[in-house]
Amino acid sequence: MKPLVKVWVCILLRKLFAAGSGVTALVFLFLTFVEARAENPAAQAREATAGTTIFGTVWGYTLAQDGSGFYNDVVHDLMDDFPLKASYQLMPYRRAKSRFLAHDSACLYPSAVAILTAGQHVESTPDLIETRPLFTTRTHIFARRGEKPPRVLADLKGKTVAVPSGSVMHAVLAGTGAELIAVHDETDKARMLLTARVDYITAMLPDAVLVFDALQEPLPTFDERLRFLETGIGIVCHRTPETQTFIKAMDQRITEMNANPAYQTRLERAGIWHDAGESNGDEISLNDIAPAAGRGAGRVAKVAHVHAMPTGLGHGNGRATP
Repeated sequence: MKPLVKVWVCILLRKLFAAGSGVTALVFLFLTFVEARAENPAAQAREATAGTTIFGTVWGYTLAQDGSGFYNDVVHDLMDDFPLKASYQLMPYRRAKSRFLAHDSACLYPSAVAILTAGQHVESTPDLIETRPLFTTRTHIFARRGEKPPRVLADLKGKTVAVPSGSVMHAVLAGTGAELIAVHDETDKARMLLTARVDYITAMLPDAVLVFDALQEPLPTFDERLRFLETGIGIVCHRTPETQTFIKAMDQRITEMNANPAYQTRLERAGIWHDAGESNGDEISLNDIAPAAGRGAGRVAKVAHVHAMPTGLGHGNGRATP
């Protein structure tokens, strides 16, 4: 507020309070504040450029509430020296997804339009935009020690399977005859398998690689040919002029990071690099769940894939023998 305005306000308030009109004084003070603020385009500009809000989906060790974990490391790399303002807010997986769906200018990480459509969280995709994929993820079913992994969905009948809470895998495995147990934390899910509390767990790669390494356990056996939900992971936003600018800048940032040897080393330590791989007839793609997901799933052809190899304390490659 300008000095002359301050003097004028003080004189006015003295007269008004002397007359016993405190309420009127407050009204005039408010109007003065509004007028001064209207004369301050810098304040308005700061509000208009508060930045893009990104909701991070906390689910345990690889994306923790305290900001640690592989996915948090990746997004911190993305935001380092990023030219636009953005706010990264961590909250539990289901809450983050709900907040994203309720805010028509927010973003969600890590995610993909294809996954949101397949999980029936959104009915249409024109109002959503996404970055180019950071890398491809896929889900497998892992068996407890000493057990063979399922090779086809029919092998799940009568078995207990721990599945991430809120995951589209609940819909994928419905009708298989398996008892599905929802688990909120990925480390707890891994321990359920290690202690034989369940027959199988579903887990995404590279997440499973990192979690079992942290537990100093080998990656459990899985059938590489029985794979689910293979798609590119990045940041998804509601389409607005601001988020379109954000996505364009973020795509450029991802391109720069992909050319960075240090970033490639981070991915390789998580078990991510190019891997052709083959699938059996029971592969469940996003197109099998929701046809509208096809556009997003098709974007993963030229990005890094997950290669299921533990990277530190685990032993063996975790794959089922042919």
